[in-house]
Amino acid sequence: MKKILTILVLLVAFTGVYAQQQSNVVPDNRLYSKFQSDDINNMVNLMPQEITYWNWFVDNGFVVKRTTPEAAYKYPPLKFFDKDTKLAADEEVAYDEASFNIMAYDFEILLEQTNTYRIGDTGYIVNVYSSRKLVENYNNFMRNE
Repeated sequence: MKKILTILVLLVAFTGVYAQQQSNVVPDNRLYSKFQSDDINNMVNLMPQEITYWNWFVDNGFVVKRTTPEAAYKYPPLKFFDKDTKLAADEEVAYDEASFNIMAYDFEILLEQTNTYRIGDTGYIVNVYSSRKLVENYNNFMRNE
């Protein structure tokens, strides 16, 4: 979590030029799986561009791909995130595209490379984009807003 927040601070610093101050930013409900309500309220009031970023991230910060279960086993398992303890919890064992929420999981954003996790024995993997790729994609998104 500490690494995620550090990268977020860097991301916000890089995107400050493109971030539009929005006084009426509404947090995506999926953010509540990762952040406490008080933290979200603070972001809304003090740094709404963080909410804008995380709202974008929940749909654009990763990709889920299908592979064979055997090939997926070279990656660490995707684990749920306990927002109260800030620790990883049980492994995810199923994948449902309609209800998948990346914010419900413990993941790490690496600076230079995509980080990959397997979803149980399903043959699905989750690629969380690198910090550099996220900055590039988010800046493009903000330019086109």
